[in-house]
Amino acid sequence: MESKNEINKISKPKTTPQTPSKDRTIPSTSRDVGRVIVVKDDPQSLIPWYRKLWKYLYNNEKGTVCERSQKSWLYITGYSIIYLLFLCTYTMIFLYATLSIIKMQGDYQVIDKTSLLTYSDHGIGLSATPTGLSNTPLIWYKENDEKSYQKYVKAIDELLSDNVRKRVNRTELGPCGHPPYGYGEKPCIVVRVNKHIGWSVNPIHANSTYYKDVPTHIKKLVENKQKKLFLSCDGFHSYDKEHIGKIEYFPDPPGIDVNVFPSDIQGSSPLLAVQISEFTLGMSIAVECKMWYDGPTSSLHFLLYVTPKNVSV
Repeated sequence: MESKNEINKISKPKTTPQTPSKDRTIPSTSRDVGRVIVVKDDPQSLIPWYRKLWKYLYNNEKGTVCERSQKSWLYITGYSIIYLLFLCTYTMIFLYATLSIIKMQGDYQVIDKTSLLTYSDHGIGLSATPTGLSNTPLIWYKENDEKSYQKYVKAIDELLSDNVRKRVNRTELGPCGHPPYGYGEKPCIVVRVNKHIGWSVNPIHANSTYYKDVPTHIKKLVENKQKKLFLSCDGFHSYDKEHIGKIEYFPDPPGIDVNVFPSDIQGSSPLLAVQISEFTLGMSIAVECKMWYDGPTSSLHFLLYVTPKNVSV
């Protein structure tokens, strides 16, 4: 009996008490029942977010930027350049075709505004005061900025203060006859007839060959038997006419008596004033003024550009 008990002790395995394991048992199939699966923490979850971001931006091991290789970025850059070139070419073709259609549909003059910076060589000859630098008919200043338009005020001062100008009556020029000559909101331009010794002229009349081109408001003055050289100003292009706003003349109606011609050496050139208001700020406006009489139309052009006060120059 003792020998059997000893054999049983030897053959029977010893059981040791098991401590509860921290590992989780996750049976997924019948074969996994009783199998212990150890779930370990993902090492990626232990990496700080800023290191993950840096690794995304540039992976030194793979040599990638934003998870793209150099070859991939080269393809993307090349495609973008080709696509932008295509868009630019398409836009230019579209604009060219549109402008061509506009020219064919209406009376459109292709004239660069820089070509307007010269006075007309035809007719009696007109000049505008003030002018910009280098005597170009460009008026450019900032809204309500006295310093920027002071040079134009000074130019008109010098014109009107000439003692030789005995025919000039400042009251006839209205606000354009006194400083600051409307500058700040309603700038004035003084139009002067260039002196031609021995030149005489006849007023425009209904039987004149030049009468058909006369504006409607000037024709009404002619019908009222007013015999003068009449001045009219307006925008040069259609879009200039849309943005030029309101034009006032001093004296009104804007005319010059034909009896002042021919001019003498001691005499002064006749003056008329044009005041422009309610125009569009921040836009270059080409203005054309014409003198109407029985002869080739005299004209002058100038540019008006007023920068809005809230825009830095």
